[in-house]
Amino acid sequence: MTTETEPARRPLNRSRVVQAAVAIADREGVDALTMRKLAGELGYEVMSLYNHVANKDDLLDAMVDAVAAEIDIPSADNPWKTAVRSIAMSAHDVLLRHSWASALWSSRWPGPARLRHMESILVALERAGLPAGAVDMGFHAITMHVQGFTLQKLSFGLAANLDESAARFLREVPADDYPRLTGHVHYHLAGSSQPGAFGFVLDLILDGLAPA
Repeated sequence: MTTETEPARRPLNRSRVVQAAVAIADREGVDALTMRKLAGELGYEVMSLYNHVANKDDLLDAMVDAVAAEIDIPSADNPWKTAVRSIAMSAHDVLLRHSWASALWSSRWPGPARLRHMESILVALERAGLPAGAVDMGFHAITMHVQGFTLQKLSFGLAANLDESAARFLREVPADDYPRLTGHVHYHLAGSSQPGAFGFVLDLILDGLAPA
């Protein structure tokens, strides 16, 4: 029985546990997430969490799948290229929003939402009339572009990281020997992560697949 000074706690369920863990990872980074911190945030003892997640690995799998559930999957009525572009752009935006998830994306066991996400890309590519091999290679090109570009953007998005790396490069690498690389570093310093850069490369991939 609760008292006036002890309000009833909201019951725990798997969804609440996972969403609270995602919130901690978004706020403090996934390395800061512990079962003790999560339990404290929810107002429960640690052991209560294990009624809803088997262990930390199960929790991380579920967190990545919760992120994947935010990716938009367009209607099957859309042209294949429009559909794939929409899925990839949404995935990129979602992974930027949850900056910790990209590093875990390939290492965690896929849950229902991530399976639907991957299946939707394959279905859209298949609708393009590509042969099986091109469908599979296109799938890898698109998913690796999403993950790789996102990880690099997140890294470069930390101004201190970019400034430090660029300063060391310009200091230690002779510009006369590597003039194009030096110019590329200045390109990044000038603000390389233009909003359209991800879509530009994505369109190159899609245009390259179309006549395959």
